[in-house]
Amino acid sequence: MESFDVEALFSDLTAYLSATGPMEWSIGGGIALLLLIAGASTGGKRKRRKKAAAIAPKLAIGDFQVSPLGKDAYFKIYNHGNLARLSQIIIKGKGHIQVKNAIAGHEIVTGDSYRIFLETTGNRKINTDFIVDLTYIDQAGNVYQQDFPMSKPKPQPARLVKFAP
Repeated sequence: MESFDVEALFSDLTAYLSATGPMEWSIGGGIALLLLIAGASTGGKRKRRKKAAAIAPKLAIGDFQVSPLGKDAYFKIYNHGNLARLSQIIIKGKGHIQVKNAIAGHEIVTGDSYRIFLETTGNRKINTDFIVDLTYIDQAGNVYQQDFPMSKPKPQPARLVKFAP
């Protein structure tokens, strides 16, 4: 087995570096700069995502009730986390269901709830086969989007849509 000679390796490396020209040095420097930028941007995004998850509101839906005639319904949104400011609500899967009350800008503090009323247009009735898509903002300004299927008791996890500036 050969022994590892540090002096021979050092002399070979010195000879190679002295033989390279400005073109090779600029290519090597460019690659090193790109690797440095890629590493810095990845670490910062991961850190921001962890920070956003720590202060994220934790919303849940409960008390979904349909009126006896099936024309109106309501449900409550409970907040078990930090402050949440509601931004938008979309009813997926049913075009005949509309939201009665305005929710944009309403703040739900920790341990509080907010009731949302729904009504139908036309002669159709409300069933539990639709999804409520809720967009809300935390106290730092991060935007989250969360789907709440009314047929299942457990909501989908919140997705971080946009980081705070």
